[in-house]
Amino acid sequence: MGTLIGVLGVSLLCLSIIFNIIDLRIYIEWEFFRGFLYSFIFLILLDWIRLRFGGLVLLISGIVVVYSGDYMGSDKNLFRFLLILLLFVGSIILIIYSPNIIRILLGWDGLGLVSYCLVIYYQNVRSLNSGLLTILSNRVGDVAILVRIAWLFSFGSWNFLF
Repeated sequence: MGTLIGVLGVSLLCLSIIFNIIDLRIYIEWEFFRGFLYSFIFLILLDWIRLRFGGLVLLISGIVVVYSGDYMGSDKNLFRFLLILLLFVGSIILIIYSPNIIRILLGWDGLGLVSYCLVIYYQNVRSLNSGLLTILSNRVGDVAILVRIAWLFSFGSWNFLF
């Protein structure tokens, strides 16, 4: 699985070079839900910077998955650790590819929660103290994102593109 993630990361890195050369940007819009008064649209922005950063994240994550499989091979809860690690990577990917501040906040909060779970994976007092420090420092980022939401709300949209 780690090799597959790493290959996907290298593929995104190569694709970012192509996007950079031909100066290409792709906007993917998917209407997830439509209500009477509003619709929930899932927007993804693909450009060379986001592809390069996402490729680097996936490449490093693939290496970490392969290494943790070797290093923690005898651990009874290896599957739980790998699941938490993949949730961590998913939160980062959500932050990278989203031009919507609300989804960035969801990815940031997911990243904070999963970071806490990774820090306290080995359950002892030092891990718990470090996990609490992780949660508290993540709240500083939450305040900054909430200020940004209020600022973008005054412009009428939560998307960075409009």
